[in-house]
Amino acid sequence: MKLLLDIGNTSVNWAMEEGGQFTIDGAFRYDKNNFDHNLEDNLSFLQKPTHILVANVAGNKVFASLEVWVKQQWQRECWQPSVSEKFNQLKNSYNNTQEMGIDRWLAMIAAWEKHQTTLCIVGCGTAMTIDSIDSRGHHLGGYIIPGIELMQQALIRKTECINVPTNKHASIDYGQNTQAAINNGAFFAATAMIDSAVMHLSDKSEALPKCIVFGGMAELISPLLKDQFEYEPNLVLCGLLIVYKAC
Repeated sequence: MKLLLDIGNTSVNWAMEEGGQFTIDGAFRYDKNNFDHNLEDNLSFLQKPTHILVANVAGNKVFASLEVWVKQQWQRECWQPSVSEKFNQLKNSYNNTQEMGIDRWLAMIAAWEKHQTTLCIVGCGTAMTIDSIDSRGHHLGGYIIPGIELMQQALIRKTECINVPTNKHASIDYGQNTQAAINNGAFFAATAMIDSAVMHLSDKSEALPKCIVFGGMAELISPLLKDQFEYEPNLVLCGLLIVYKAC
């Protein structure tokens, strides 16, 4: 039984896999300065895995803490992949592949291996990522913008007269007070960006792409989008497993 970990900038998405199926999964937010305690609180109840596969964009300090905790808890090593120029038919557009977050690459691998058609893949986390793939499996490139919470928090931190609590009420209606205007403005900006990216890819490919959304805010954003998006919460973990099996 394998333990798969997708360590993002603010949260960890995890699953136990056996026989090609995720038998149990979950997610938790973490503090980089207390990562070992967060692991203990959220993962120590799991039975000892045979392998531990990791997709990490949180940096070396977090990965080092993970390695120490895993050795103490289960006497196991951690395996992590790197971004490559291609995977089967899928070709990366980046000249320097190490500039790309591993979560984006694994999400693209999982989506392409499953659908093998024109794709618009949106990750809704601390940052929002949008990646486009054509029908030949060529990654055309992508966009990275602040996620919903980051947009809200940046606005509040950088303005003198705005001091309201943020929330996650998914709406693009006109805000009729400051709190609603900030909340809905962030959702409006995010959804408008995604809708435009789908339209741009549709124009280039002359067909509506398969649209996939994943990440912590995905369920909130997807109902607001013009085009139908398929929600795949464990997309990065699926890509992680695919790459591991191909090694």
